[in-house]
Order: sequence, then structure tokens, then C-alpha cells
Amino acid sequence: MSEVQRISLDAITPGMRLGEMVYGPMQREDFKAYADASGDDNPIHQDEEYARNTGAPTVFAMGMLPAGYLAHAVSDWFGGPQHLRRFKVRFTTRSWPDDEVICNGRVTSIEGNVVRVELEARRRGDGPPELDLEREQVALIGEADIELPE
Repeated sequence: MSEVQRISLDAITPGMRLGEMVYGPMQREDFKAYADASGDDNPIHQDEEYARNTGAPTVFAMGMLPAGYLAHAVSDWFGGPQHLRRFKVRFTTRSWPDDEVICNGRVTSIEGNVVRVELEARRRGDGPPELDLEREQVALIGEADIELPE
């Protein structure tokens, strides 16, 4: 699990890389817990037979679950969620049971006391054997604006 950092505005520079944060490995129980908390009860994320009948080799994480891990990383990098002003992601691939979610960020600009960050979350794991996936793939890309006290 990650730790909240107390990064100050004067310690941040454009181009600065933020420390990698790793979550998981995700389990089917995590999909169920996320579904219960979010109301996303699409059976493709929990029912093996249903997932296979739709063409997926098995259940997979809701896109917003790894996005939540990425938001958690942003929050921890900058001292808590109260500083987050904008968070935007685009999904690029599915995440599977037993995958880890690896979150990275890079400061792209600072305007006044608003820090803009480029984000990436990668899935790392074997994935379903029938898909022959690369061990690590970009699962999400995004950006965030963080307002820090001066």
C-alpha cells in the first residue's frame, strides 16, 4: 500500500517523475467489492459463464477500478484528495484477475499553484492464457490538475 506524501509546491518542477505505486494483485473479490461500492453490477465482471458467453475468456476488472487506483496514487503523491481539481482518464486495455496495477506520473506544467500531471497505469500479469498478452501493458492514460497551497 502507498503512503501519503507531503510534497510542497516549491519542491516540484516540470518534468519531475512521481514515485511508482503498485496496487494488487487484483482478485475477483476486489471486483465484487468494487461492484458493491459503485453499483456497477455488470455480470461480465463477476460471472465467469456470462463473461465467456460474451466472448471474454474470463471476468475482468471494471475500468474504473484501476482508474480508482490511479486516483489514489495522485492523492498520495500530493498530500491527499483535497488537492485534486481535475482527473481524466482513457482506457486502453482490460485488467484481469491477478494483475497488478502500476501507477506512474510526470509533472508537465505548473501554473501558479496548480500542478498538471500526465498519468499512466499499467496492468502487469499473465492475463488469460488464451489471449497470449504481453506481461505488462498500458491500461489507462490520463491527466490531473492538483492545486497545492502556496
